[in-house]
Amino acid sequence: MAIYTCLDMIADCRANRPAGWSYLVGNYVPVMRLVLSHYYPDRKADRELLDQVLKALHDPLAALFAHPGAGTEREFVTALRQAVLAAVEKESANQTSAGALDLETMTAALEEFTATERQFVWLESMAYTAEQTAALMNLEASTVENARNRAEELLRSRMDHWKRGLIAETGRILGRLAAAARTEECLPARAFLDTLDGRITWIRKKDCEFHMMSCWHCIDHFCRIREADHALRVARPLGEDEAMPYRLALGLPEEKQPFWKKMFAP
Repeated sequence: MAIYTCLDMIADCRANRPAGWSYLVGNYVPVMRLVLSHYYPDRKADRELLDQVLKALHDPLAALFAHPGAGTEREFVTALRQAVLAAVEKESANQTSAGALDLETMTAALEEFTATERQFVWLESMAYTAEQTAALMNLEASTVENARNRAEELLRSRMDHWKRGLIAETGRILGRLAAAARTEECLPARAFLDTLDGRITWIRKKDCEFHMMSCWHCIDHFCRIREADHALRVARPLGEDEAMPYRLALGLPEEKQPFWKKMFAP
């Protein structure tokens, strides 16, 4: 029997076939819950919000399925994370305030930081604690904390309006700036996936790290792929009963149960 994959789902969702949307509900609503729980913890149990996000993704004009994109499941989840946040963040306030942190200041202050240390700092802008970052990167939390403390001091020495926690506070703005900073030299997702999976050569890894030393877009991209990798490892598919309300919210037809399930239904 053929195995239905994430890429099959993408094709079916793009063609607006119920099979694709049903698969998305069952397998990726848990991922969407993780995203909402992390970035909007006060609304993690908000069913109406999740329904709103699903309907936004189901819109024929939704960017997530508007064109060929993800080549792997982790790339899809990285794009899904962006789509979920975009569906929630309707606000247009994307301008930095006076004294706010920007990429140029980050670059100047963290000039001596390695590509790995820059990820420690960037994951702080994505609201990950030192302990959570250590789990994402398979390192000691103290290593992450030490790098972040150094970053705070370096930024303080360069800014007129500095306060502790500024990196996390400015995270949404930094994320938008990094997303817009892509160049033709930026690394493909495959470079980050190969790094995570241990399929990258030493020379290629060094080349990637050299590029990331001057590219916050790729630091952001790598951190989002790390986030997607973790989400897929911890998320569990929904059961049929749990998935049903979300399916109904999208107007999907009721799934036909196999004969054996009908026979043994309570």
